[in-house]
Amino acid sequence: MSQQSNISNLWQKLVDSETAYVQSRVNFLKNCSNKVSWIQAALHNPAQRGTALRLLNYLSLDDRQSLFQDVLELASVSHSDIDYCRQAILTLPKQWLLANIENAAETLLDDSSDEEYRRLLELYLQIDLALTQRLTIRALQHNNPDIREVGEDFDLYLRKGQLPLAV
Repeated sequence: MSQQSNISNLWQKLVDSETAYVQSRVNFLKNCSNKVSWIQAALHNPAQRGTALRLLNYLSLDDRQSLFQDVLELASVSHSDIDYCRQAILTLPKQWLLANIENAAETLLDDSSDEEYRRLLELYLQIDLALTQRLTIRALQHNNPDIREVGEDFDLYLRKGQLPLAV
């Protein structure tokens, strides 16, 4: 078998797999009466999380808002799907986000490390500068020196108008 034929077969398998995925996604969304519960459970399973996050785009606004706390929790720590988490959050209406995100993040910040502060500040920068400033001030006043350092980093970003590389 020639290399061209081999590549052609690989390509066709990829196309067939994509078609099967789309059909499976449509069937799941159309026929599952408790899809939010399934997706919520999958968000907490690293092997299923990517699929669940990609499905969020196909849910109603109410369903996405009901999963907000779960997705925000995932957006507060580093993992391979963090960009999907951020993208899902950023699809929510900005005014709704501004009205809800600080209360939702409060439980995450209670026993947090510098990582949660840094990941949330990276997300906040994409939402609103005043929101970012409030969390930056909180980090600067924290008794944990690592969290204060995160606050110093973001204070510098805000003062200079430079975004951190991770955003």
